[in-house]
Amino acid sequence: MNRYFYYLIILNMLVNVFLYVPNILIQERFEGSVMGLVLGLLIGCTLLFIFTASINKFEDRGIPEILEVVPKWFRVFFLSFFSLMWFAAGAISLLAFNNVTIRFMNPDISGVNMITVFTIFIILLLVRLKSDSLLYTMEIVFITNIPLIAIIMIQAYTNNYISWDSIREVGTHFWEVPSLNVLAASTFVFSGYTNLIIFKRVIKEKIKLKRLWFVPILGSINLFTTFFIPIGFWGAEGVGDLTFPWVSTADALSIEYGPIERVITLFIFLYVGISMISVAIHWHVAFEIIKSMVKLDNERSKLVVHWLILGLFLCSVLLLEQYLREKDIFVFGQLWLNVRLPGEVFLVLFMFFLARRKKI
Repeated sequence: MNRYFYYLIILNMLVNVFLYVPNILIQERFEGSVMGLVLGLLIGCTLLFIFTASINKFEDRGIPEILEVVPKWFRVFFLSFFSLMWFAAGAISLLAFNNVTIRFMNPDISGVNMITVFTIFIILLLVRLKSDSLLYTMEIVFITNIPLIAIIMIQAYTNNYISWDSIREVGTHFWEVPSLNVLAASTFVFSGYTNLIIFKRVIKEKIKLKRLWFVPILGSINLFTTFFIPIGFWGAEGVGDLTFPWVSTADALSIEYGPIERVITLFIFLYVGISMISVAIHWHVAFEIIKSMVKLDNERSKLVVHWLILGLFLCSVLLLEQYLREKDIFVFGQLWLNVRLPGEVFLVLFMFFLARRKKI
């Protein structure tokens, strides 16, 4: 089961392309993004190793069970805050790839109608699949999608039109100090490990830290690719005019002898699949946390409450889609990333404290 922990980390690395991470980094490409990539790598990996070592102490327990030793008021506050954070993570992904799908596939489709279809499908997954089954579904998506994503990445790196001079030009701004926005965006790449607060219930084996050696390498490649490849295609100045840098970059690629020549079509379908399973993972964590706070003995009442929670998920996403414009969604995503970073640091330090206390 340990491989699913690695899948959770890699999933977060892949989905960051739609979570405005490239936009934030590219916006500040001359004001600290380059150093921010290095600091984000160091901070993200440090938090990953501390959290993994800490949660290993709790065997097959998730965060709701672990927090049974703390005061009730703190437990309710802690779980409420992080359930909201995980719901927002899924909602932002959903809003992002819904916008991309409509803009590049069929602009005549209503955004509300499209996101309703996506949300209902995800809710049905949450109803039908338990934690272990959801992990198996994620594995199937990985097996079918990652080889094709690798082909797209190879096409990007080997393209004749990529300008390495533009990449080097941005790289000369290494010594600019990064902002909180950049640090929050660059560290998000490694945040998949935090899903273990629920999935530790089914990933029961201890995760050996020495087997995480590949995470910094993959993270470095992911950050470099996310940030520098669009710059190489569109230039150090021109890339700043793009709303979706990686979608536009995929649109510039083609596979001459492939069954689908335009990479943009393949790219969107692949990333819709990746984003859908990512939303399902985030909402599953939020759903399980909320369920742990609502303890009912009657099975009928429990079922009604569970459907009310999922109905609230649906209504919240529809309201966000209805009233937020594209720019507002970007600001919402950026704000969430900025809140996530200190929240994630607090989560890791708190887990470290609980692990030390348990050891004693």
